[in-house]
Amino acid sequence: MAPKREALREAEEKLSVAMADLDKKRTSLRQVQDKLAKLEQKLETNKNKKLDLENQFEQCTTKLDRAEQLLGALGGEKDRWNQVANDLGERYINLTGDVLISAAVVAYLGTFTSAFRQVCIANVGAGLTPWRSHCHRKALVPKS
Repeated sequence: MAPKREALREAEEKLSVAMADLDKKRTSLRQVQDKLAKLEQKLETNKNKKLDLENQFEQCTTKLDRAEQLLGALGGEKDRWNQVANDLGERYINLTGDVLISAAVVAYLGTFTSAFRQVCIANVGAGLTPWRSHCHRKALVPKS
């Protein structure tokens, strides 16, 4: 019976060593599993961040395309506005002469017919000094 007890004791010692090794391995496994869980969580977070950045990129690309279309459409509008501004500047320069001729027409030619007023205003007149050419000679209005 003593040899069997000795064998039992040796088996129990081996078992306790094996159990201690098993506990160490389980602890190591838990640490690896915890680390793996953290890495998986970080991976998921980074995947979500990547999707968000891709969506932002698509939105920015769309906005950029729309902005380019708008600028292209407004490019012609800029030319038109520049032309309108130039025309308005020219009209502003001519405003004084136009008012002068208009006031003269109302004051001096108001009682005459429309056809006669047009003849007097134009550079043609039967012995009359045409008002427009007279204003040009006196540099009251620019020639246009």
